[in-house]
Amino acid sequence: MTSRPPHPEPARDVAPAPAAAVLGEPDAPRHAVVLAPVMPRWDQGAFFREVAEPLLDRGHRITVHDTLSLLREGDDLKALVDRWAAHLATGPDRPDLLAGNALGGAVVQALLTHEWTHRAKVVLLSGPTVADDELNTKLERIAAAVGTDGLSTALHLLEDVVRGPDREPGTVPRQRPEPAAAPGPTPDEAVAGWRLSTGLRLLYDADVRGPVRDFPGPLLHLYGEQSLLVQRKHLATGPHPRHHLVGIPQAGMRPHVDQPALTRDAVARFLGAEES
Repeated sequence: MTSRPPHPEPARDVAPAPAAAVLGEPDAPRHAVVLAPVMPRWDQGAFFREVAEPLLDRGHRITVHDTLSLLREGDDLKALVDRWAAHLATGPDRPDLLAGNALGGAVVQALLTHEWTHRAKVVLLSGPTVADDELNTKLERIAAAVGTDGLSTALHLLEDVVRGPDREPGTVPRQRPEPAAAPGPTPDEAVAGWRLSTGLRLLYDADVRGPVRDFPGPLLHLYGEQSLLVQRKHLATGPHPRHHLVGIPQAGMRPHVDQPALTRDAVARFLGAEES
């Protein structure tokens, strides 16, 4: 892997408090915390709604966080993890369940060194445990495209490696209407590009196998069997019988989008087994 080129992001201040959306009843007896994947634009927790039902049915209030909302200029993955540890450890109620998707899953796995997480269940959706040269190279290709070819091209490259088997190559779902053409990126596009490129680069050479191996609680790691980005070889569980690695067939890196029913069923079985 070659050394990283300079980041193409604009100088900016990041919001001092984490962005979050809450699903479920505010007085629910249990609390689930979900950390989002890298998103150019925060979707207010919409990505998790398709698989929220098993948690809501078991009395969870779900707080879905924008993982990048605590990111500061110059942070690496450890710095971001430390910020989330400080925030979650001092919150009004610590989570009974921790979940994370993609980057959010990597952050959750790194958090498992903290004893306060050991009372929680863990659910991961394509959260890389270890990044190899292949994954580094794919991430860099997308991140670098933000600066060389623009946000739209980078999003198409991202979609081509995370899309499910039934999606056409070169397509990307739009989160909002694109602004009118301009000589350069709009402020919104510049921030979105910074979030995408910086967020992906946080995963370079990630390795959180130690925290996962030593985590004493129940852990479910779900992944799409046809993912072209984060794959089975990038995931790990510990030796504990309560750790489970489950592939979702006919799904890319977003099994909760490509096969929501199968993903919900896998989460429900995991939670049901832990309650029996």
